[in-house]
Amino acid sequence: GCPKGKKVEFITSLLDALTTDMVQAINSPTPSGGGRLMEPDPSHTLEERVVHWYFTQLDNNSSHDINKKELKPFKRYVKKKAKPKKCARKFTDYCDLNKDKAISLLELKGCLGVSKEGSSVSSINQGTRQGINLFSKTH
Repeated sequence: GCPKGKKVEFITSLLDALTTDMVQAINSPTPSGGGRLMEPDPSHTLEERVVHWYFTQLDNNSSHDINKKELKPFKRYVKKKAKPKKCARKFTDYCDLNKDKAISLLELKGCLGVSKEGSSVSSINQGTRQGINLFSKTH
């Protein structure tokens, strides 16, 4: 459902929205999420911090994964904030690599293209993803 070039655009717009929200939450006098703001790890990129922050917002029961119930606000958020919309529909399924109906921090980082080997969207589809690499010049 999500055309190749649009996936990068979609993920970029989603990360932008999450970054904005995190900055607002940090700067607001009463932190939303009950002040569960962890001290950022200086070795993390901004994107990694954003994903960590948002993950802790969603993981209400601190189980270290986002279950089906906890995913609902994320799905709503993705539909509202990220464009194009057709990429939003299957996004959480795309994130759930092991299909256990829950998304771990690693899975969330993976589907947002935020990983240790340098930041940002260029690293999507490297590593454990099956299928064609959308970013290789060969296709």
